[in-house]
Amino acid sequence: MRVGTAVLTSTVVAAPVVAVLHHLEHAFLGHADPALRGAGVILDERRLREGDPLPEPGEADGILVLGGEQSVLDLGREPILRAEAALLRRAVAAGTPVLGVCLGGQLLAHALGGSVARLPRRRVHWPRLEALPAAQGDPVLGALPEGARGLHWNEDGFEPPPGAVELLARPGVSGEAFRAGGCAWGVQFHAEIDAPALDGWYRDWGAALAEAGVDEASARAADALHLGAQAALSEAIFGGFGRVVAERAAAPAGLES
Repeated sequence: MRVGTAVLTSTVVAAPVVAVLHHLEHAFLGHADPALRGAGVILDERRLREGDPLPEPGEADGILVLGGEQSVLDLGREPILRAEAALLRRAVAAGTPVLGVCLGGQLLAHALGGSVARLPRRRVHWPRLEALPAAQGDPVLGALPEGARGLHWNEDGFEPPPGAVELLARPGVSGEAFRAGGCAWGVQFHAEIDAPALDGWYRDWGAALAEAGVDEASARAADALHLGAQAALSEAIFGGFGRVVAERAAAPAGLES
C-alpha cells in the first residue's frame, strides 16, 4: 500500500508466533502461558528432550528459552545446547526477540560472548528484585511489581555478554538480568513458577536443597510467602516480552526499534 492511499482489505493477519524451547522432562509454562497469550501471541512449544526440532530461521517471531537441569558447562557433550546457542546467536543478529530464563538466560549469555560458571553454592531462595537505573523504560523488566521477588533454583550463574546492560541488582556473585542489544533479555530467576511445577521440583530434585543449605520446610515456607505474587510478575515480564514480539512483528520491514 502506498503512503497516503486508502485501501480496504479483508486480509487476515496471522498472530505472531513465539517458539518456546523446553528442556525439562515435565515441561511447563506456568504463569508465563496466560501472560504471553494475553499479549496476542501464539505459542509453538518445542519439547527438545522428546526430539522436537529447533525452529528454522523465520519460523518464529520470538523465542523463549526456559530452564532445565542441564548445564552450559556441559556444552561439549550436549549437542542440542550447542545448536540452541547457535540459534540464539542468529536470532539476535536478525533482530528476533529472545527471552532466556535460568538455563535459557545462561545459554543466551554464552551465545553472545558472556560466560557461565558454577556457583560457590547452589541457590534455592527468593531474593528481592531490585531494578537498576538502566531498567527504567525497559519493556520487559522496567515495570516489575513493587517488592517483587524471584525464585532461584540453580547451581550455575552467568556473566552478561560484552555490551549488554544489567537491569537488576545482583543477588550474589553472578548476574540476575540483562538486555543485549534491543531485543534480547536473559534472567536467572523463575517468574513462571507455579505451585504444581514447584511440587514437581521438590519431588525430582529435593536432594539438592541440602547443597543450598536449606531444608524443605523452610523452603516451602518461603514459597508460601511469595508464590502468590508470581502471576503479576509474569504478566510484567512475559507479557512485556509478548508485546515486544507483537509490536516488532507488526512493524513495517526495516522500522523495528
